[in-house]
Amino acid sequence: MMLIRRLLPALILFLSGTSVCFAGENISGKEVFDKHCIYCHAAGEEYTGTRQLAATRGKDKAVLEERNDLPADYIKYIVRHGLKAMPPFLPTAVTDAELKALTDYLTRNP
Repeated sequence: MMLIRRLLPALILFLSGTSVCFAGENISGKEVFDKHCIYCHAAGEEYTGTRQLAATRGKDKAVLEERNDLPADYIKYIVRHGLKAMPPFLPTAVTDAELKALTDYLTRNP
C-alpha cells in the first residue's frame, strides 16, 4: 500500500504528460498556425514577421498564409532553426506531427 501511494503521483504525472504528447497528433495545420505563428505572421503591417517579410521579400510575399511558393523542407528548417528575430521551435513546443500539419497547410498539401 505504501508503494502505491509513493508511485501514484509519478503515474499521474506520466499519464498526464503522455496525453499532452499525443494531443498534437490530430491538430490541423491552421490550428498550429493560429497557436504558434499568427502572433507575428498574420495579415497586417502591425505583425512583426509580416512586416519583416514585406521589407525583405516584398509585399506579395509578406503574408505566409497567402503564399504558395514555400517548400515544405524550407518551412521545417525555419521552424526548427529560427531566422533572424524568429526563435526556433523545438519538438517540445511544436511536435513533428504539428510541424507536418503546418507545412501541409502552408504548402496546401492534403
